[in-house]
Amino acid sequence: MPDEGPISLRHRLAGLTRPVRPPTGDGVPWQPDLPTGRMLTLPGRGSVFVRDNLHDGSLRGHPVLLLHGWTLSLDTTFYGLMPSLARRYPFAGFDQRGHGRTLLDARRFTVPDLAADALAVLDELGIEKAIVCGFSLGGPVGLHLAVARPDRVAGLVLSAAALSYTQTRRDRLFWRAVAVSGRLPGVGAGTSAAARYFGANRRVPEFEARWPWLRRELARAPLSQHLATGRAVAGYDLRGQLAPLRAIPATVVITEGDAVCPPRRQRQLAGQLGAHSIPVPFDHDFPVARPAAFGEAMLRAVDDMQA
Repeated sequence: MPDEGPISLRHRLAGLTRPVRPPTGDGVPWQPDLPTGRMLTLPGRGSVFVRDNLHDGSLRGHPVLLLHGWTLSLDTTFYGLMPSLARRYPFAGFDQRGHGRTLLDARRFTVPDLAADALAVLDELGIEKAIVCGFSLGGPVGLHLAVARPDRVAGLVLSAAALSYTQTRRDRLFWRAVAVSGRLPGVGAGTSAAARYFGANRRVPEFEARWPWLRRELARAPLSQHLATGRAVAGYDLRGQLAPLRAIPATVVITEGDAVCPPRRQRQLAGQLGAHSIPVPFDHDFPVARPAAFGEAMLRAVDDMQA
């Protein structure tokens, strides 16, 4: 199947109204080779699904904490990175509230609350200081963690993230629509919205083989839980607040073809952090559609942090 080039945001959003086509073909479904996962109880905060390789005493360097993107999960964001990362450095990653295998409780929450979850994961796993590697939603969560506890962050590797997602009238209208959608009867009951959006990538070579696994993983959490996270994202703004973090090494992998998080916002983030930038010619679906390229770019940034 030929690579037909970038997929427009309009085409992706239109996919939300179409049925999710079932996988085709026979045989054993493809799945990535990932470290064993388990549920981890965070005192007073519930349980989260984690994967890590901290038992491997042969690995050196700062542990890496993986923070995934909105509507995704640890596995669907980092399946192109975890195998190579696990061979090189100690790491841990987890499904954030309302994503993947981690359930959402009834309480309203903020991005700082998600950062507090990440800190609790570090505490429970005995990680004193980590390189925080965040994609999309994971960027703001990692930044809030660093602002609250800079002593626990050895470095920041961020991609497809911004200081705020409410900088324009168009942004504010989008998040207002998200808030209204969450209150409509019946909205959010289904689990196929993320699969409908990312399913547009079935025109990308080799994506078809991964689709059965991705489709199942993307459907683990209902839209209602993703909308709750969306409300949290709409409420944060770190512009002008990152000067204290300039002492922390940082790299921003900028997705230059991003239709969700404009590249100028990513460059704004890099500028206020005083971060090194790595431009890549991909869209916001980078880790899902181009896992090998995503893994290579993020591992390169982590390598530079560990040096």
